[in-house]
Amino acid sequence: MPAAPLLPPVADLAAYRALRRDPAVWLPAVETICARHGLGSDAYAATTGTNVVFHVPGRGWIKLFTPLWPEDFVRERTGLAAVAALDGLGVPEVLHEGELEGWPYVVLSPIPGQAIGTIWQDMSEATRVDLARQLGALLARMHAVDTSACGAIRCDWRAFAGDLRATTMTRQAGHGLQASWLVELEAHLAALPPLDEERPVLLHADVTDEHVFVEQIDGHARITGLIDFGDAMIGDYRYEFAAPLVFLTQGRPRQQRALLEGYGLAEQARDPTFTRGLVGWTLMHRYGRIPTYAEFTPGRPPDSLARLVESLWTASAGGGQTAAHAPG
Repeated sequence: MPAAPLLPPVADLAAYRALRRDPAVWLPAVETICARHGLGSDAYAATTGTNVVFHVPGRGWIKLFTPLWPEDFVRERTGLAAVAALDGLGVPEVLHEGELEGWPYVVLSPIPGQAIGTIWQDMSEATRVDLARQLGALLARMHAVDTSACGAIRCDWRAFAGDLRATTMTRQAGHGLQASWLVELEAHLAALPPLDEERPVLLHADVTDEHVFVEQIDGHARITGLIDFGDAMIGDYRYEFAAPLVFLTQGRPRQQRALLEGYGLAEQARDPTFTRGLVGWTLMHRYGRIPTYAEFTPGRPPDSLARLVESLWTASAGGGQTAAHAPG
């Protein structure tokens, strides 16, 4: 009698989402992977993220990739391989990799610390400014790596940007953006400067508060790592800033400036054209949900797209309002 399958059939996104957050569904497969690589049997599920992730205390992480998006596995492996030689960057090491019933997986080394989002709001302003500057420096180092072996995650950037621009209205309407904001969004998109690829680099492309790790030792906070390269790609360096400017600095001027200065963009951050480019990539980001951006603005929730943009990005231009306001 054939053995029962360890993994469920997932014909489409809806079927996968229905199962994704139920640890019992994945535990038989995870236990098999643990046994295969001698990892013990204490794995427990992580609750966030697109892919199935289990933590094995003291041993690392198991990340299981659905066959619906095989490119996520390729992106993860290619991105991690590209930065593996960078000392001090703090990315996981791939300890093992394999496949189980058509599902590719990796076993990743542990990263010290915790996700920055779990403690960000409890930190002092001075600490957050310092961490923003550290993050900018970390991204600059990552963007300087040799990408000659990253052909598998290279794309036609002009076509990619054109597709984002062409589909933003439909995607944001699908995310529930209200009609008056859609009118503003259309005007924003029409007024954007050309977003051609300025400097192609290795992009993590999802630098959020869940993926940046930090630890505090003797009262000093430091960034210890960056996880989840499942969206990695080669593209324009400016695209990288969409996520941290929304999910971390959240329109706070000192933190924004520290992030950009840490990267080496102090002069560009005062250029309105540069800032409009950051706004453009953020509004068009392929996984961006403009209705949720409002949750990360300081103070009262904005009542228009123009106010949202002003709240999140005006400070990047050194305080000038013309850089970020909606046209018209």
